[in-house]
Amino acid sequence: MSTANEPIFTDTRQNSPITARGGKEQSWVQHWDGRLDNRNDLLPLLADSLQGDTSNSNIALAAYQRWGFSGLVHLIGDWSVVIRDGAKRATVLASDFAGVRPLYYSVQMGNVFWSSRLQAVADATGISELDEHYIGSFLLYGGCPNRTPYKGIYSVPAGHAVCVSSTGTKISRFWNLPIGDEVRYRNQHRYEEHLRALFREAVSVRLQTEEPVLAELSGGLDSSSVVSMANHLMRSAAVPARVLTSVSYVWHNSLDEPFIREMESFCGIEGVHISTHNVPLVSKAHVGDSQPEILQPLRKSVASLSHQLGAKVLLTGQNGDLTMGNWFDDSLQLSAWLRRFRITRACKEAMKWSQILRVPVYRVLWRAICAALPSSLVSADVYGIGDGSYAVKSNETSLAPALIGRLGVSESGDLFSDTWMQAPPERRKHFRSLSTTLELRSLQTPELLQHLDYTHPFAHRPLVEFLMTVPPDILCLPGKPRRLMRSALSDLWPGKLRMRRSKGLFDLPWQEALRPLAPFLVKAGELQLVERGYVDRDSVLSRLQRFSLGLDCNQTQLRNIIVLELWLGNRANNSIESFSGWSEE
Repeated sequence: MSTANEPIFTDTRQNSPITARGGKEQSWVQHWDGRLDNRNDLLPLLADSLQGDTSNSNIALAAYQRWGFSGLVHLIGDWSVVIRDGAKRATVLASDFAGVRPLYYSVQMGNVFWSSRLQAVADATGISELDEHYIGSFLLYGGCPNRTPYKGIYSVPAGHAVCVSSTGTKISRFWNLPIGDEVRYRNQHRYEEHLRALFREAVSVRLQTEEPVLAELSGGLDSSSVVSMANHLMRSAAVPARVLTSVSYVWHNSLDEPFIREMESFCGIEGVHISTHNVPLVSKAHVGDSQPEILQPLRKSVASLSHQLGAKVLLTGQNGDLTMGNWFDDSLQLSAWLRRFRITRACKEAMKWSQILRVPVYRVLWRAICAALPSSLVSADVYGIGDGSYAVKSNETSLAPALIGRLGVSESGDLFSDTWMQAPPERRKHFRSLSTTLELRSLQTPELLQHLDYTHPFAHRPLVEFLMTVPPDILCLPGKPRRLMRSALSDLWPGKLRMRRSKGLFDLPWQEALRPLAPFLVKAGELQLVERGYVDRDSVLSRLQRFSLGLDCNQTQLRNIIVLELWLGNRANNSIESFSGWSEE
């Protein structure tokens, strides 16, 4: 390994990089992982630079050489890329807008180590020290923007390019939230036609393979829409793919299972059902390898199934709730009428929201008035992140005050960008949710499934940008979440599913998986998280005992504590075993 002043760019995953040349100084692609959906649009624009090489990696290189960092915005798809820039004597690492394809890096003593696998970077650098910022954020939110569990190893931010040279490291954003854009049609049917066309495209570009395709099917509208559209495209020979198999996670008395079977029958496809009784959502031994993860046992089963079927693609319905307007409470859209001084219309809509939410109308109007004020005068808490902004939410986290002090953050989300506050008041909640999803890289391919094109049609960038700029009342009205989706895509569902208004939750499988773990941790004595000063011992033990008794304990956040505690324990045990093995040798 060289220690020259100029950074040495080391590929820790493959020995021979993909190379493409162009310009006076040699530049090449060291790493390309992904799918490029708009190849046909880019080829004529970059023809003079491609020199006959039309591979995705060379298209990415040509776009970068012609337009610089900002040119990467033209690459639509799920991808990550590492480019060696000969002219600047720098290496550029970049990730698509949604961060679906992982890319990790660490800069040390003139070297940059990078890989699509976190453990590869940790092994190459020898880094084992934990990053407290990641730990604190994981305990609160289940992840951390741009960081990993290891201090000095980072994740390339979604929609950004990281440029590493002898002068330092610079991070540049090339994709922005479409905050200032708005789509307005005179005819409601235009929205439906546009959505239908973009959704068809979103599924189609992910089926450009002749290998078998897997698709998650939960019985909800999002996954059912993906499965049905994929099935339609295959049967009409509109895509190369021909074989579709759905995979569903079921449990005893699941409300979703009848709808899952209905969709399988409607599409005439074979479905594989994985029981969460046999394969729990989390277990002592399976909480992540290089980093803490939930659902690892299920992902192991899916990985095994994909190998058995020879599948190369896994479609999901993730991001559908957000983009399709699945909001029980979207009453802040009233602020749009207030800002236009349409007081009568605002009051009428407030009455409707009041009836649906079962709260006094004055409270609905007051929140909308506050939201309509300049953002500098309004607390971010007004906008909320999830459904039911009026619902009472537990803030119990058990974080040690000393950890919060060391990190210099509060429990209200200081680690995240507030760019979404620049959006119109009625859309701030939507942009906040999208921004948080992207910053946490919640759509990133799990390590166990990196052999697949693990992909989300509802994260297709043109579709996301369209739906995030449609007026809120087109997407959702009082008592009518997913309003546009239901009018545009209903023919993709059987009659039984069209009547469905809500979806089953994973509460029962989570309780079943976590219940035996809670007493195990209580009896274990000292906890890793306590010993390291991350959480308060009395608070955690109290919550574990309350959970075992079925009492309120902020279960969603407690899940993060349990997963991280088990991961730290496994990590410590593995270190001891490795050391013992070495000493005997």
